[in-house]
Amino acid sequence: MKIQNMLVSAAFLISACATTAPHREAGPPLSVQGLQVGIADVRCSVDEGDHLNELLDQAKGVFDLKLQVKNDSGRVARFSERRIRLVDSSAPAASPLTPDDAQVVSVFPGETKEIPVTFTTGDNLDCRHGFNLELADVVQLGPTQPAALSSISIPVLR
Repeated sequence: MKIQNMLVSAAFLISACATTAPHREAGPPLSVQGLQVGIADVRCSVDEGDHLNELLDQAKGVFDLKLQVKNDSGRVARFSERRIRLVDSSAPAASPLTPDDAQVVSVFPGETKEIPVTFTTGDNLDCRHGFNLELADVVQLGPTQPAALSSISIPVLR
């Protein structure tokens, strides 16, 4: 009986600390000028942390995704993470999230690469909402040509 109570207590504590909502696969990859950009994986979680964070209403929200970039353009594609924006589709007027890292990743001709991107916020992140991943001005082909990508819609799994 003690073991069952401990297991129930542990399960309750684990579920109280973090909530995670997996998302469905996003639509088909965006394709422009021989470049394909799609979403390979998405995870959204809210870590409510300890009791002090609950009192201060400071839950940490984390939105992780992997972008898959396939380059059949014949030119090097430079992917600038700092230009990506994540927008809650239920609150488009809210400030968009920007990635934690600000790297520029090169994808060479004929190469397919997965690029992990993480968004972290102390504000309210509702994993039950859909999101739009805004990719305008994110990719540059060759030394000077921007690839005109739009946004990818990320619906939630209900």
